[in-house]
Parts: sequence; structure tokens; C-alpha cells
Amino acid sequence: ADGLAHNVVNKIVRDSRGFLWFCTREGLSRFDGYSFTNYGIRQGLPSANVNDLLETREGVYWVATAGGLCRFNPLGKPQARINHTDGRSADDAMFSVDFTGDDARSKYVSSLLQDRSGVIWCGTQNGLYRLDLVAGEATISPVDLGIPDYLESRIIESMIEDRRGALWIGSHSGLYRRWQGGQVEAYTIAEGLRDNFIHSLLEDHDGRIWVGTRSGALCRLVPDPSPKRNIVARAYSDRDGLPTPWISQLFQSSDGGLWAGSTGGLIQFMPTADGREFRFRAYTQVNGLSYREVGSLAEDRNGNLWLALAQGGVAKIARSGFTTFDKSDGLSWTTSIFETEGGDLVVFGGPDIKKEGFINRFDGEKFIPISLQFRGILKKQGRGWGWNQTVLEDHTGEWWIATRGGVYRFPKVTKLEQLTRISAKATYTTRDGLASDVILRLFEDSRGDIWIGSVGEGRGPSGLSRWARSTGAFRHYAESDNLPRLDSFYISSFAEDRGGDVWIGFSAEGGLVRYRDGRFMVFTANDGVPLGSIRNMLVDSSGRLWAATYRGGLCRIDDPAAAHPRIVTYTTEDGLSSNEITTVSEDEWGWIYIGTGRGIDKLDPATGSIKHYTTADGLPLGELYSSLRDRNGRLWFGFETGTARLVPKPNPSPVPPPILITGLRIAGDERAISALGETYLASTELSADKSQLQIDFVALGFSPGEGLRYQYLLEGANEQWSKLADQRTVNFANLAPGRYRFLVRAVNSDGVFSEAPARFSFTILPPFWQRWWFIAIVTALVGLIAYVSYRTRIARLLELERVRTRIAADLHDDIGSNLSQIAIWSDVAQRQAAYGDVVERWRAADQAAQPLERIAVTARETAAAMSDIVWAINPRRDHLNDLISRMRRFAGEAFDSRDIVWLLDAPQMNLSLNADTRRELFLIFKESVNNILRHAHCTRVETSITIEASWLRLRISDDGRGFDPHRRSEGQGLDSMRGRAQNIGGVLEVESAPGSGTTVQLEMPFNQYRWWHRRLR
Repeated sequence: ADGLAHNVVNKIVRDSRGFLWFCTREGLSRFDGYSFTNYGIRQGLPSANVNDLLETREGVYWVATAGGLCRFNPLGKPQARINHTDGRSADDAMFSVDFTGDDARSKYVSSLLQDRSGVIWCGTQNGLYRLDLVAGEATISPVDLGIPDYLESRIIESMIEDRRGALWIGSHSGLYRRWQGGQVEAYTIAEGLRDNFIHSLLEDHDGRIWVGTRSGALCRLVPDPSPKRNIVARAYSDRDGLPTPWISQLFQSSDGGLWAGSTGGLIQFMPTADGREFRFRAYTQVNGLSYREVGSLAEDRNGNLWLALAQGGVAKIARSGFTTFDKSDGLSWTTSIFETEGGDLVVFGGPDIKKEGFINRFDGEKFIPISLQFRGILKKQGRGWGWNQTVLEDHTGEWWIATRGGVYRFPKVTKLEQLTRISAKATYTTRDGLASDVILRLFEDSRGDIWIGSVGEGRGPSGLSRWARSTGAFRHYAESDNLPRLDSFYISSFAEDRGGDVWIGFSAEGGLVRYRDGRFMVFTANDGVPLGSIRNMLVDSSGRLWAATYRGGLCRIDDPAAAHPRIVTYTTEDGLSSNEITTVSEDEWGWIYIGTGRGIDKLDPATGSIKHYTTADGLPLGELYSSLRDRNGRLWFGFETGTARLVPKPNPSPVPPPILITGLRIAGDERAISALGETYLASTELSADKSQLQIDFVALGFSPGEGLRYQYLLEGANEQWSKLADQRTVNFANLAPGRYRFLVRAVNSDGVFSEAPARFSFTILPPFWQRWWFIAIVTALVGLIAYVSYRTRIARLLELERVRTRIAADLHDDIGSNLSQIAIWSDVAQRQAAYGDVVERWRAADQAAQPLERIAVTARETAAAMSDIVWAINPRRDHLNDLISRMRRFAGEAFDSRDIVWLLDAPQMNLSLNADTRRELFLIFKESVNNILRHAHCTRVETSITIEASWLRLRISDDGRGFDPHRRSEGQGLDSMRGRAQNIGGVLEVESAPGSGTTVQLEMPFNQYRWWHRRLR
């Protein structure tokens, strides 16, 4: 039910990381303090019956099974095992089998050992084998020990290497010692052993070798045994208190204690005062074990002892220092604990909670009841209501007993047993001045006076009385003496500080009262006293007063003598396990022990750190009534189901809890991590869509109620550690791109953090649009676009300026010239029309016809020029087809009027042309047409426009009279055409000869103008 692979555990092993491994009949179990991880045949073990596990100094795990020897690969995947003979890689296998033996006896590996030279020794049912590793390959060979070859004699169960390097082998046929040189010595019954069936061997810290046998005895060998001689220095049997001769395993704990697992339970070796001999104490079902038979033993990193129980799984003995005494020790319940003047520890209680109690004396091992004369009185009167301070031995040795029938006073005795034969010296009741006969508390102050707290029965008030030793009389105190209302509150505890002031605790909200110089002073909740009955008080070694309240926690008064003392309170908010405090005590190192309904809290007043002890640490069940520190420094705690004893020790060096990362999921995908966990994971880079991580971790802590808590820090996202929590998994979702380092650490109940946190560094890459190279490219592109836009804008402005300049030039050259001509011819016509007579006027009108005709022609040329200008700058006419249409219209009208045949060959391509190109092309064409009309005297003109590759060609040919192109011409037409061709990056060529017609050809690059135009658009 707890997760262990099987209840039959053959061996318990602790590895270097702190994990506990349980070799069971149904597989291998690993325990981390929280849960078990199990490995079986499905994970690759050659047999489910696991006998031993060895972690070598190199960190390799070897597993001994009934089916052979195999290696454990913590990075492997659970799958079918890989045999060493398969010739396949074992990197992915969780278990790889290296030895299966030649027969069933040889492959049954029972024990493993690595010696100081690194050799691994394998004990089997067929003798001893030696395993050597060469370049990772295992070589296994048998070793001859001279063991007789008969059934079971060759079975080897245990091995040790002593401090001289000799190998000791325990078998079913005796004990063997193999020296490093290979010499073998055999020891049997003939050499003094009590049995040849050797189960367990141990060399203790003092170099003594112990031998556990099946049915003979527990043997301690002589310091340097020799063959053919007695080798046993001391043999322990039932005559020495050994509960059984069958020793399953010998073990020495870290504190030097010797233990043995046996068929008679767990055996503790208890050295005598001189340390030369041992007594034995057995722990069985009576002490809480579920089974009597104990096999393998191991110790966890916290010092707790683990036992393998026959058919009962495993048990843990918490090494918290507590020893519990219960009904089997003569005591079932306890209310009051005190120490006599003679040094006897006395407990008021009994073996049965349902029966009346009596005084019990501790004899060192158990409690001895003392049947007193007043026991009959207790049966008749009742033992009162008190749960503490109910039995008192005063400084003179007299005994005071609280009952429901008053206070009984007995004379001094030299031995407690004398109380069984004497009668009460006096009985004090209400007739003697007590407020009530139901006595709750008894207390003796430093003056020897006896303070008595009583409880009113029925409607009667409670009371406080003081018996003055000087007068032998009682003084009763009431509310008139400045006490709380005694009809509402009763006295629940007494204490006296260093100054001699008596402190009295009351029930409920009655508060705390100080008695000084005959006067009472009350401190209540208004003064800082917690609410609830004050069940117990303590004045510690520093003079501080501590008060245990039943509802408000623990309060501390650092200066009880102060007129208005300062009160400090500890509650669950400060780390206490409960606010219901019943008792308080102090050890010799100043630690405060606080009894609660949930166990015992150990408080360090200097730091405020608190450690919790519960039933898991061995405490009895039920409510804690009282506590005491005896003169030897031992602490005793009285529970309603028994008594616990603690021998405090100086705080040992704190053991930091090791922390391991055990799991990693990235965006839901599990990443490979060692099954044993890792303290460090290699850094990795993750894509932007892998921003969700789940990290599992665990700290190894095996103390009961350890209460390990965890903190993590994600550097790159946070600067502070998280709050302490017990969760062992953390999720990070939608992490922003960046560099991160995950740190996790644990803290135990002593407040000790892990020595070093486990860590994992990773980088989440940004999306490509957030990466530097993309940003650089985009920045460059934006810069380029901005630059191109700027250049384009400048180019457009320049082009606009050129257009404006050209328009101005055209208007000035063409339109201005034409308008000037019109003006001149108009003046000529006007002067000619100004003659005097009619005849002269008719003659002048006839002469004016020519100027008017010239005016009309010039006007038409001006309109045509204006049309060309408007067409050239019109953005709707920026295609090649628009140019061809205008060329066709212009040439058609011109040639038709002269009866000249004109042919045009042009592509039907709607390609873009900018304004400059269109204008220059058209004007070159127009000039060519005008030249043909004026000079060619032709009958046929052919025009073609072609686009090949990246070039545009305009070709115009006529069949006219031609001319000599090399002859210097007075006109500027050809030079103007060539200039226009250069403006658009082209070349103009003229081919002609007299009588052979003329050809004008323009070639210009076309792609650059098309790209330029698209860029402008």
C-alpha cells in the first residue's frame, strides 16, 4: 500500500546521493523520502528476486539478482534488458546484464563488494567470482577458495574487507579470509566458531570483527586470528541476554552503536560502564514492530535506522533521541513527574487509564509502582482534578498529596517503598482553612510555604491558600486581596522567579498574578497575557518566566521583577504547531521544549527557530500533561498514554538537505533526466514556442515529520526567492524571450538550507521577427526605403523642376517665338491697311493677305506646340500605347495631306513611359516627320517600334531623295534630335545617301525607364 515492490526485503542499501534502495523478492525499490520508484523485469532486470546493490566509487550501480549481475543505467529508458553478449549498445537500456553464470547456482548472485583496489567481488550460490572492468567491459572469473563442493556449502552470504585489505567471506561452510596476494585461510567450528553457517560479518570502528551465525552464537574474533587456532575472543548466546542465536545482519550506525537483525527482533548492543562488554536489548512487536524477525539494516542520512522485517516490509526507527515507556514498562498514563531529594524519578500515573493511579519509581529500565497507604484514600476520595503539581515532596522530605478530600501530608521516608507502610501525618480540609476540599495544585516556594489551589464544587468558589511553615497555619486569599474572581476562575499553575516572587496562573481569562511582599498584582490580556488557562510555568536558566496557555500560545517575560514586565508571545504564526500549550521545560543548552496537543516543539529563544516532534518521532499518543528536567539533564514528558524520555545533546552539525531536479517538461514534452535526479542540467536553447516549462525536484529527508520545504528562483524573471512551500513541482508559462537560470533549494525543519541549489540554465529565443539579425535586416530595409523614398522624392522634385523648366523653355522658345511672330505680322498687316484712298486700301488689303496667312500658320503651330506640351505632362498618357497613338495621329494627318504612304509597325504592349521619355521620343519622331515633309520628296515612309531584351528601337525610313549626312548642314534639326536621344540615354543614328532615301534609328535602354517609372508611381 505504501509503494514498496514487495514485503520481503533481502537488503537495504543507502547510496551516495542519500537514496534508500530496497532489494526485494519482486524487484528493486528506490525511496526518496516521499515515494517509491520500482524496477522489475519489465524494466530489464534478469530476475525479480534482487539480493544486493552496490554503488562503486566511480558511481556505477551493480545489481545482484537470482538471474545474474546487471548494471543500472539511470539515463536509460525502461525497456527490455540488453545482454552483454548481444553486441548491442546499452546506452538506452535501464539495465544491462553482464553476468548470468554457467548454471542456476552461479547466476544466483547474493552479495557484492568493491575492495580498495577497485575490484568487485560477487558472492553467489556457487562460490566467489571476481569482476574486473577494462575500458568499460566486464570480465568475470571464478575464484577458488577451497570450499567443499557439496550442496549449499558454496553459498556465500556476506563479505567485508578489513582495514588491512584482507577479504572476509561468510559462507554456509565456514569463514574464509583471502589476502591480497591470493592466499586463503578457512575457519570453521574447529577454530572456535559456534556454527559454520555464516550470515553476517562486520568490522566495527575499533577494528573488531563480528560474526553472526545461523544457530550458534554471536562471535567476536581475536584481533589477529590464525589458522588451526581458536579465533573467537567472545561468543554471546542466550546466557548473555542474546534473545536468539540466529543473526541475520550486523550493523554499526554513524554514532558508533552496534545493532543486529535477528529472528528474535532488533538487537541493540549496550556497552557496560567500562566499555569492555555488552548487554543486549531486543525490540520486537511489543515495541511496535509488525514482525519479530528482522533482516537487513541500514541508516539513512538523518541517522534513522531502517529494518527489513520478515514478510512485513520495512520499518524505521526514528533516531530523534526519544525513548518511550508504556504499559509494557509498567506505566500507561502519566499526569505528574518530579524528582525526589534522593534522586529518584517519580511519576504519578498507572498502568490503566481507567484505574486509579499511584506513585511509580523509575529503576533505570522500567517503572516500579509503589502501593502507598493513601492509595485507598485516593480510591475513596479521588485524586483531585490536577494533571500536574498534584504530588509534592517538600524540602524536608515530607509528602503532600492532592485529593478530592483535601490535602494529605506524609512524613519523610528514606526510601519510597516506606510509604507503603506509613499513614498520613495530617489531613487538611476546609475545616483547616482551605477554600475547598477538591485540590488542584500544590507548590512549595523558597520560604518553604505550601501554596494550594483548590476548585469549588457545585456553586462554591475556587480558592487559593498558603500554609505558612513558620506558623503551621493556613491563610486563605480572596478577591478582596486583589485576586481575579474566584467564582469564575481557578488556580491552574504555580512558579517562583529568581527574586522570590510567586507567580500564579489562572484559568480562562483570569490571567497571571504576581505575589510580592504580601500583595498580589494581576496581569491580564490588556497587559499582553494571552487568553486561555495558564497550564504550566517555567523559570529558565536566564531568569525568564515562560507561561504555557491553553489557547493563546506561549508567553515569555524577560524581566519578571519589573513593575510592568514586557510580555512576548509565540503562536502558530511564529511556527508553533499549536496554540494549545500544556507544559514547558528547558534543557541544559537553553532550548525550550513546548508541549502541545500535537507533540513537542523545540524552540531556540535566540533565533526563534522551531523543530517539531510528533508520534512519528516516537512520542506516545494523546495529550501531554507534564514535563521535567532531571538532575542528569534528561527531559521527561508525561502523556495520557505513556512517558517519553529525551536525552538532549548539543545540536549536531546541521545536515543540509540535498536537492535534485528529477523531471523536466518543455511545452509538454518530457526531457531525458537521470532517474536519480540531477543537481545541474546542461544549458539549452529553446525556440519561442517552447516557453512553457514544468520542473520537478525533490530533497532527500528521512526524518519523521521532516517537513521539507522548497524555494525557487528564476533569474531573468525574478530577483527574489519564492516563499517556502512544500510543493515539489513548478510551472512557468509564456516566458518572454531571454536568458534564464532556474535555482531550487530545500530547507529542513532545523532551518538549514541545501548547501548548493540545483540549477538549470536555458535561453528562450525570440521569434525571428525579434531576433537581432531580423531587426538588423528590417532596420536596413527601412533605412533603404527611407533613402530610396528620399531619393525618389528628390528625383520627382528634380523631374518636376525639369518639367517646369522645359515647359518654360518651350513656352519661351516655341510659344513665345510664335507669339512674337504673330505680333510682328499683325503690325505689318496694320500698317499696310492704313493707306489713304480706296485703291490703295484694296492694294494694301491684297498685300496684307500674306501676313495674315502667316499669322494663321503660326497660331496653328502654337496650338500644336501647346498640345504637345499638355500631352507630354499628362500622367494619363504615360504608356507606350499612348505614344504610338499620338504618333499615328500626327503622322497620319501629315502624310495624308501629301499623299505619302505611311506604314507603322508597333507592339501592342501597355508599358509605362515617363514624361521625359514620351516627350523626347515624340519630338524625335515629330522632327523626323517634319524633315521628311520638308526635304525628302518621298512617296513612302515606314516606321517601326520594337522592344528586344532591354532595348527600345524607333526606326523611320523614307524612299526620298536622301542627302549626304557628312555634309555640314546649316540647320540644327539633327543635332537637336541627337541631343534629345542623349537625354533619355539613347543613341540616334542617321543613314542616308543622295537618291537612296533616309533612315533614322533611335536605340535606348528600356528596362531602367520602366523600373524608374514604377518606382515613381
